Amino acid sequence: MNPLSSLGVGSGVLNYEVIDKLKKVDENAQITPIDKKLQENINKQTELVGLKTMLSTIKNNSKKISDYSSYLQRNATSSDESALKVSVNDGVPTQDITIKVNEIAKNSINEVGLKFSSRDDLFSSADSIMKLHIDGKDYQIKIGSTDTLENIAQKIIDETGGDINASIMKTGVGDSAYSLMINSKQTGSGGNIYFGSTLVSSDIISGALNLADGDFNINMMDSNGVNKTIKVVVSNDNAESKQNASIIKEAILAAMKQDADMANLLENGDISVDISGDGKKLVLNDKRGFGININGAKSDQLFTKKNITEDNTMVGKSPIEAGLITGIITIGDTNLDLSLLTDTRNTKEMNEAAIVSAINEISGYYATITEDGYLAINTNTGEVSIKAGEEHKEALEKIGLESGKFMDWSILAKKMNIKNIQKASNANITYNGVNISRQNNTIDDIASGITLELLSPSTKDINVSIGRNNTNILEEIKAFVEGYNQLIPKLNELTRYDEDTKIAGIFNGVSDIRVIKGSLHRALATASFVDGRYESMIDYGLSFNDDGLLILDESKLQNELTSNPDKVRDFFKGGIVTINGKETETQGIFTLVSKELDNLTTGDSAILKLFEESIKNDDKRLKDDRARNIELINNRYEMMANRFAAYDSQIARANNSFNSLNMMIEQSLADKRKN
Repeated sequence: MNPLSSLGVGSGVLNYEVIDKLKKVDENAQITPIDKKLQENINKQTELVGLKTMLSTIKNNSKKISDYSSYLQRNATSSDESALKVSVNDGVPTQDITIKVNEIAKNSINEVGLKFSSRDDLFSSADSIMKLHIDGKDYQIKIGSTDTLENIAQKIIDETGGDINASIMKTGVGDSAYSLMINSKQTGSGGNIYFGSTLVSSDIISGALNLADGDFNINMMDSNGVNKTIKVVVSNDNAESKQNASIIKEAILAAMKQDADMANLLENGDISVDISGDGKKLVLNDKRGFGININGAKSDQLFTKKNITEDNTMVGKSPIEAGLITGIITIGDTNLDLSLLTDTRNTKEMNEAAIVSAINEISGYYATITEDGYLAINTNTGEVSIKAGEEHKEALEKIGLESGKFMDWSILAKKMNIKNIQKASNANITYNGVNISRQNNTIDDIASGITLELLSPSTKDINVSIGRNNTNILEEIKAFVEGYNQLIPKLNELTRYDEDTKIAGIFNGVSDIRVIKGSLHRALATASFVDGRYESMIDYGLSFNDDGLLILDESKLQNELTSNPDKVRDFFKGGIVTINGKETETQGIFTLVSKELDNLTTGDSAILKLFEESIKNDDKRLKDDRARNIELINNRYEMMANRFAAYDSQIARANNSFNSLNMMIEQSLADKRKN
């Protein structure tokens, strides 16, 4: 049995109640004072965190006020924001600009005249190929006889990577409810969409340009299906590439207009002559898809690629095989028995010749072998029909063909009746009297740091004013004043001492905290030599009241920022001043404030950083002292309890012996009384 479990039983006095009372006295004398110091330390850490937060806030304000870039902020105003919006980067020189928006940049908008009752209507009754050209890139959109309007719209978007957008619009009712719009994503002359055949020149050379009769000819199909030669004659001295391209374009148009059958095509948009997006190339287009050919003694100087041919109505998928091919196919309305045209001993070339000859015998049909070795079929009508029974499909495959109806683009284009609603064109503005053209409505390359957003043509000149943006500086100073005026009362509270009540602030007597108020006050009160005289913050709308708080005269500061922005910057930030004929670099009041705040809060050797570490060290030392004292007290009273247990045991034995003797005496006395 643990002897301590029955402590006090023997003596009735040496028990745990006595030990606990004695222990409590020691704890009050040795532990309670430490606990009070620990709580005070926690309060110091809490107040220090709050103080550092307040200092960090005004430091952020002061650094922005003393940052040179803060004085480079600009704003821009437009006298007509419905036509022109302007944005500027920091540091752009303050200035006034006169701008007239003559034209905004436009994209190409084209409406397909062919109407549909539903998005799921078949687009074409026959297979064909839609050829598109935009900004130097060619695309081919395969149109199948099973493709719906929705399919074709998506194909155009996918095949062009979104450069050309195809959207379905509900513009009517019944069978004419839906129409297809084909538009360019980009604006400017580079955004024009060309359908059919397109031929683009090389960059037109700069310098003298002389094209005599026979130097430069264009062959194109007129409105009657007759191939016409357009002879272009030009004589011009020392023009740049863009000017020469424009001159040649006008010469081509003039030559075409002399032929009524070509002039008609120009007027209705079936053929066009344009300038490329960069302004240096010619773009020749035949929307019908017919061929374009360039020739002449100097044509090589203008066009690298000089020929584009009309596509075949139908081209096979694979070469014609050699040997005997059995089966009957139908071309148009004519059946061809391939077993009569081929032989087991025939080479591929022999079979090609026999089949081409047989097709050419069909009225209105023309067959050739392409450079790739595939069978190509054309007709007078622009439409080809090929059929084969189920049992003859293998024969059709052996000559590279497939069943179906095929249609020239020229036929489908006529059915589609594509109308150009809006031609893509460049933006054109007059900028301080200079005429400027760009492909986009967002222009940022005229003057560095100035971005123009064109919204609509303007009816008159627009006045653009670029000035200083003082809003942020003003807001930062207001925020600094507010933060400073919260800091000073807090510092007074933390460092106070009341003689009457003898109540002291938690940092009373702490020099590291007490110096903050004075150092900031001195920095703000620093005078600066400007224009032959010393100036203080009072000259810029700042002053101290009797309580040491800042007062801001916002209107005075605003007036100085507007009328003397450089002086305000130099006083707040610092700059170069001349004193007694010598240039001297000065530090502005907010630069000085920032340095004082850095000295207090920034880096491992900052005043408040070191003070914070000392508080934490005190906390650790106090906790260590508390733990050590508790251990000593516990050990002391454990020893006391053990001693009490020994004394109590001895007293218990003595009491037992006395009790036994007492019983013997009483027994003896009782026996004597009996006798």
